[in-house]
Amino acid sequence: DLQITEVEAILVELLSTSVAAGLARLEHEKAAVEARVLFEQFFTPELSQQLQAQPDLLLGKDTEVTLLFCDIRGFSAVSEQLGARLTIDWIHDVMESLSTCIAEHNGVLVDTLGDRLIGMWGAPVDRPDHAKLACRAAIGMIEQLPAINRRWQSILSTPMDLGIAVHTGSARVGNIGSTRKFKYGPLGSTVHLAAQIESATRQWSTRVLISDATEKQLDETFSTRRLGQLDDSQLSTPVYELAADPPDDWPDTKRRYETALDSYEGGDLPTATRLLAKLLADRPSDRPALQMLSRINATPPGRSRTN
Repeated sequence: DLQITEVEAILVELLSTSVAAGLARLEHEKAAVEARVLFEQFFTPELSQQLQAQPDLLLGKDTEVTLLFCDIRGFSAVSEQLGARLTIDWIHDVMESLSTCIAEHNGVLVDTLGDRLIGMWGAPVDRPDHAKLACRAAIGMIEQLPAINRRWQSILSTPMDLGIAVHTGSARVGNIGSTRKFKYGPLGSTVHLAAQIESATRQWSTRVLISDATEKQLDETFSTRRLGQLDDSQLSTPVYELAADPPDDWPDTKRRYETALDSYEGGDLPTATRLLAKLLADRPSDRPALQMLSRINATPPGRSRTN
């Protein structure tokens, strides 16, 4: 029998320890790469590195966030026109452009759900300017529309459009997925209200609608006007249009529209009608003004308006 000397035994032990350490290091590096790849699906590369160093930031917590819900209008009609293969190419192009706007403004891509995209600011890292960042991302998405439509104009018969909602509020934020599928995002009434506001973009015929809570955190660099009151069975909030490319006379348009809105909400429909007619004579393409006038015309005689 071969005899292993004491020196050989020590060498074997050192070698096995070295191999084990090397394997452990490789496993650790592999796990780090996998974590980075996972994080970068949702977070910016800079935030992904921070989360690798501070994974406790992903633990569930209650915090104030700003949510962005973006809906691709006419998705069903587009998918019917393009067919399955081209629809996949088209939606990939659209989502790539829109999600880039979220990343460029330091947001978290919460989810893409067919024709809807959800972004979040304020978590996992606190950002005091999260409402402003979300609104700039929304404006960036609207600014991407012409380029997207140019790329597909030879195939699509009508241009694509968007409906975007931005809302600020408290939410429970953390991994809302499972051990099998990571999904970092918010839960609570703030999510519900953001979804309701996004649906209401059609009601007011506007592309970007923001809540009162978000509007209060903006400054004069943003162009907004109050459009009315959003009411549902659980929640109520004033909502504002966020103009992505306001005209030079925006302050005057804002003042005239909001004066008509005050009359409308006060039940003085004749005055509201007169003010809206004058506004539309100067700005015939003002869609929220057209919508308000349409609601007034649909109000039965002797009845005040209803939201």
